Amino acid sequence: MGTTVAKPKDDDGAVGGRRAQPPPGSYPRQGLTEKVIPHSKSNAMLVAAIDFGTTYSGYAYSFIGKAEEILATYWDQTSIKTPTVVLMNPSKKFHSFGENARKKYEQLMKTNEHKDWYLFERFKMKLFVKDTPLQKDMELDDILGKPMKAIEVFSAAIRYIKEHLLGVLNDPDRDEQLKIKPDTDIRWVLTVPAIWNDLSKTFMRQAAYYAGIPDHMLLLALEPEAASLFCKKELGIDKVPTGCRYLVLDLGGGTADITCHEVNTDGTLKELHPPTGGDFGGTTIDNAFLNVLIRIFGTDIITQFKRKFMNEYWELMSAFELKKRKFDGTGRVVLKFPVQMLELYKENVGETVEESLLNSNLAKSIEFKHGKVFITETLMKELFNSALTKITNKTLELLTVVSNINCIMLVGGFSESLYLQNVLKEYFDNLIIPNEPVAAVLKGAVIYGHETKAISSRKCRYTYGIARMIKFDPEKHIGRKKVRMGGFAYCDDSFSKHIEIGTEVSVHTPEKAREREYFPSVAEQKQAVLEVYKSERRDPMFTDEEGCEFVGLIKVDIDPKGNIWSKLKVRMIFGGTELFTEVTDVKNDMITKGSVNFIG
Repeated sequence: MGTTVAKPKDDDGAVGGRRAQPPPGSYPRQGLTEKVIPHSKSNAMLVAAIDFGTTYSGYAYSFIGKAEEILATYWDQTSIKTPTVVLMNPSKKFHSFGENARKKYEQLMKTNEHKDWYLFERFKMKLFVKDTPLQKDMELDDILGKPMKAIEVFSAAIRYIKEHLLGVLNDPDRDEQLKIKPDTDIRWVLTVPAIWNDLSKTFMRQAAYYAGIPDHMLLLALEPEAASLFCKKELGIDKVPTGCRYLVLDLGGGTADITCHEVNTDGTLKELHPPTGGDFGGTTIDNAFLNVLIRIFGTDIITQFKRKFMNEYWELMSAFELKKRKFDGTGRVVLKFPVQMLELYKENVGETVEESLLNSNLAKSIEFKHGKVFITETLMKELFNSALTKITNKTLELLTVVSNINCIMLVGGFSESLYLQNVLKEYFDNLIIPNEPVAAVLKGAVIYGHETKAISSRKCRYTYGIARMIKFDPEKHIGRKKVRMGGFAYCDDSFSKHIEIGTEVSVHTPEKAREREYFPSVAEQKQAVLEVYKSERRDPMFTDEEGCEFVGLIKVDIDPKGNIWSKLKVRMIFGGTELFTEVTDVKNDMITKGSVNFIG
């Protein structure tokens, strides 16, 4: 028979049966082994970290035995990161990355050849999903709205960075000829936001695999944790006594991640509260500025401008990016403004932007003249308001539940904003900004690759469980959950809890939380499939109640000639940066280890 969903036996010995189909739209992880292979630390010659950012990405590395000597490439001899921009040719094959991708696209635009090419930027946040399951075959729209599979874009970016690093390591002009092999000599670390869900992390692992990074040689590092390790090093051993507690505000382009750690007696870090944050990084201000332009010019004209004058659009947004960082909350901001957009407006509307603004509520906030745009101090502050309010509120909220915080470390690209720094200093008098805060996650990820147990324990962000059927109890269960099978009444969508939100789990001895027994819904099935859910509540009753979210599937091949009493013992293993599972097929005495899968 085909794939069916396994169900647990309830406390009274009843056997579960068929249940509703899982949420549609996602597909299984392919190409990766279901077995978890121990990381080959003894074979690795170095640790290499890839910080895959929303707006900028980069890599750093250090050799085993010289962990303190972290090396990084400074792109164009100036920045430790390069723009996260991918260019594909008309055949959807990779062409270039970073500034090279932008330059090539600009050349194509001059000869009007760009329309068949695919340019992607700021696409990482597509993986930050909240309400619907992440789809493995999801698509991204390029800068002109043309679709392409996301996994191909992500893997192409990771592959380019990987190959760039190998080119540096195996440079024939290098004094020391190493001939590094990427599949055996490098312990790879890939950074991901802590607030991402489990399937988003699985997606990034899949993309890395397609990029040529062996699954068993890859570690996923949570961005704020990596930043925390970097900050601890920056503070200095003498300044970080046992019991020191500090927050890390990792403010990147797409996300704001906030973590809280305490220094243990052995120097490792203990997580005091589950990571918090959201999608309110630095690009929030860029989007707010773009929305102001849309209010003034209209969506159609902005779209025309981007299609016809992409280079000028990039120059405008790049200029705003620089002004955004330097704006300290005082004085107006002046930018060179593309005359092409002003001309497009007059052609379409029949009057100048200046004339239209006279009757607008933005008349006193923004002005266009002499080929420049003048933005008032008040409007600039308004562009920041949404992100700053959410960052300060989330931080203040965390400080109400975690006491005795010694300092707050501010890192990430967005942390370079002077206005952001000034606002946060008004709220928090113990704010510290380390040297080169934009490199905190990247260099911290290298440290994590050498010291994978430097974070000694974590707090579980959610209550995790598996969907099951139990005997229907009219006093506890609602009628619409009632399902009849084999003459018996069962309650569908029951939440079988494995671990509770807020539980402290050890990294040194990962918590194998609450082993539960599950049984196939029918005999002679080839594969048992269990649906994993998480909840913001401590004791959810049903998997579809408010606060519950589908996580993924556990798939296990079982004896096709079994029966409905073929027992499966399931444990979810917590403590690391990813959720792993351990399933024991009791009848065949087989243990399968893996991670949650996509639907399919």
